[in-house]
Amino acid sequence: SEFLETVKKINRELGTTILISEHRLDEIFPAADRVAVLDQGRLLCYDRPAEVGRILKEKKHDMFWALPAPIRIHAGVENRLPCPLTVRDGRQWLGELFADKTPAQTALPAGEGTEGKAAGGAAPAIEMKDVWFKYEKSAPDVIRDLNLTVQSGEWMAIVGGNGTGKTTTLNLMSRLSRPYRGKIKLHGRELSKYTDEELFHHNLGVLPQNPQALFVKKTVELDLMEMFSGRRMTAEEKRNKAREMAALTEIEDLLTMHPYDLSGGEQQRAALAKVLLLEPRLLLLDEPTKGIDGYFKRTLAGILKKLQGQGVTIVMVSHDVEFCARYADTCAMFFGGSVVSSGPTRAFFAGNSFYTTAANRMARRLFPDAVTEEEVIALCQRNL
Repeated sequence: SEFLETVKKINRELGTTILISEHRLDEIFPAADRVAVLDQGRLLCYDRPAEVGRILKEKKHDMFWALPAPIRIHAGVENRLPCPLTVRDGRQWLGELFADKTPAQTALPAGEGTEGKAAGGAAPAIEMKDVWFKYEKSAPDVIRDLNLTVQSGEWMAIVGGNGTGKTTTLNLMSRLSRPYRGKIKLHGRELSKYTDEELFHHNLGVLPQNPQALFVKKTVELDLMEMFSGRRMTAEEKRNKAREMAALTEIEDLLTMHPYDLSGGEQQRAALAKVLLLEPRLLLLDEPTKGIDGYFKRTLAGILKKLQGQGVTIVMVSHDVEFCARYADTCAMFFGGSVVSSGPTRAFFAGNSFYTTAANRMARRLFPDAVTEEEVIALCQRNL
C-alpha cells in the first residue's frame, strides 16, 4: 500500500524508529527488522521475521496462521532452503526447489482443494434483475443494470475495489436501499412484498461494515438479549441463549463490558453474535474479517461453514482474498456498479492475473490452478 511504502521510506531515509501493531501481516511482516508476538499480555517471541515464523511453527501456535503465505507454504514442505518472506522470494524458492525436475502433477484432482460447491439445481435465495440505483436524483448511478443470482445454500464472495458498489448491493439485498429500476426477489418473492417482521426474523441477517451500528445497550450481554425482544421467552431462557452464542463466537469474557470499550475485532465478533441470534436463512456480511486475527478467522470460517451446512445462504463482501479463496463457493468481481466477472472460486482466482491470492501469484508458473497455501503445499509434496 502507499501508506506502508511511505512508512518504509521514513524509516529508511530519516532513520525514524517505527512501531506498528497490525493483524494483516502480508506486507508488514517482510518489511520489519524485528517482530514481537504478544499472547495474553505476555511476550511470546521477539526476533527476525524468519525466526519468528520458525518459532511459531515449532510451538504450533495459532498466530502461525496469520503469517504471510510464503512462510506457511515453506513450513508445509520438507526442505532445507532459506524461508521466503515475500511472494517474490517465494517464486525464487519454488524455482530452487524444482530446479532439477519438472512437476508431473500441476493441478489437484477434481474434488480436492478449493472447488466451489455446485449449485445442484437449488432454488435461488436472492435474485437481482436489471437493477439500477443512485443515492440522489441528480447523482450518477452507483449500481448499473446489475444482474446477480445467489443459490440457496451457497456462499458467495463479492470482491472489487473501493466505490464499485459492493456495499450498496448488500444494502439493496437487505432493503436498506431501494432500486429505482429492476427487481429483487428473496426466496422467489419480491423483496418489497415482505413486511419488516417477515424480513428480519428468521429470513435475513445483516452484519454491517461498522459493527458499532448494531450496539444499543450498555453491556454486550444486554445487547445480545435485546435480540429476543417481543419473543415469548423467560429472562433465563434469553440469558442462556445469549451465552450459548457468546461461547460460539468466543466473547464470554466480554459480556459485562460496554460494546464501545471492545477492540475492533471484539466488536466484530459481538456484532456477529447479535446477527446470528436472528437465525437467518440469508446472511449478508460486509467485511466480516476486518480487524480479526488469523486464529479467529479460522473459527469464523468454521461457524459460517456449519451454518451453510444447515442450509443458510451467505453473501459476503470482502477485500480479504485469501479468506474468500479458502472458504467461498463462488466469487463475483464488481466494477462500475455491476458484475464484470464471476465463477467458482478456484477458477475465478486462478484466472485473475492481479486480483488473486499470494499463493497463486507465488506458484502460478508451476501450479497455475492452485489458489490457497494448502493446494500449493499438496502439489509440492506430490511432486518431490
